[in-house]
Amino acid sequence: MKIPPDAPPRILAVADSDSYFKFACATLDGLGPGWDRTVVLARTPLLPTAEQRVGAVTGTFLQDAAPTAVVPLHRLGPLLDSADVVLGAATGPVVQEVFRRAASRQRGTGRSTALVSALPGVAYPATAKAMGFRSLGDLFLTHGRAEARDFGGLLARLGSDQSVLATRLPFLVSTGEPAKDTTPVHSVVFAAQAKFPIHRHEREQVLRALARTQRANPGVEVIVKLRARDGEPQTHHERHPYDRLWAELSAGGAVAGDEVRFATGTMASVLRPGTLLVTVSSTAVLEAIDRGLPAVVLTDFGLDRDLYNLVFEGSGLIGSLQDVEELTVLRPDAAWLAEHYFHHPDTVAAEALERLARRARAGTLATCPEALAGARRMALHHRLRTSLPGPALQLIRALRQ
Repeated sequence: MKIPPDAPPRILAVADSDSYFKFACATLDGLGPGWDRTVVLARTPLLPTAEQRVGAVTGTFLQDAAPTAVVPLHRLGPLLDSADVVLGAATGPVVQEVFRRAASRQRGTGRSTALVSALPGVAYPATAKAMGFRSLGDLFLTHGRAEARDFGGLLARLGSDQSVLATRLPFLVSTGEPAKDTTPVHSVVFAAQAKFPIHRHEREQVLRALARTQRANPGVEVIVKLRARDGEPQTHHERHPYDRLWAELSAGGAVAGDEVRFATGTMASVLRPGTLLVTVSSTAVLEAIDRGLPAVVLTDFGLDRDLYNLVFEGSGLIGSLQDVEELTVLRPDAAWLAEHYFHHPDTVAAEALERLARRARAGTLATCPEALAGARRMALHHRLRTSLPGPALQLIRALRQ
């Protein structure tokens, strides 16, 4: 299905944090030059740093473009009006507000902007909270067959008619099962996450184990790959930043201080041949698999929904900090790969988005009145909660009971 070349489909991606910005840039890059593509950053406290922005656009159509515009949500109107498709590549509340504004600008009987959203990485299991923020969407992009079934089942139970598509993460480039890298391990990269593991003592346990790994294997470089340094913004709030904990452990004599190197920038910059990737549940493990590198998904702190590592059950990658110290090489199971993230998609994202763009131009997209009303209530609640003094907000809540 082709739209005439003199009227290319127009897509606007609205991102807000480092991981979502990376996803937005890579997704639109994958659509190719046949699209009129725009990425903007919503002005929120999660705005990525200059270094994070450079990392996100590197290797994409935006690499040599002007700096990405930062736009307040209330000024998105003209951009929303000019887009056939809006990709909400942002945290839930921002997506909800973007979609609410786009749907509220509908004129006549049909909406002229298609609303699409996705999570930027591992998104299994599906949660009602995530989809509640995205309830106005026409299409939700998942990254594997198991995810698509899980989100599809959830939406059916919620009574939503939003479509679900199993596409692939845009920064995974392998076709079929990735070829194995057989280079001896000379680098261990721990992909840090803001949320997992949760507790301070667990994070210190990771750092101590990484220090032991380097001491036991003097020729191996050990790297902690951070999404952001202490105090810098990222998608999720980090209570116990690893670089801060490392400084404290070093000052207290628990580690020598030179066993581990901390790195920021792109994940690709540290995923070299001979690298062993270690994580709790970071999407970085998929980038390592994509390059044929071995990986260890840590279960020292559990294997469950709350840690978002349940999806790796049966992957062949389940391991422990002890495995890391011993440089154990684990490889992914082929059947697991086919179900999770390395499948052959029946429909590529570009085709699905092109169909939505045609429907948008034809004005055949409908907005669920109940979902729009719910989004408006949530927006009002958020404005009240963030602008009214505490006593006034408590009075309003009391009157509503």
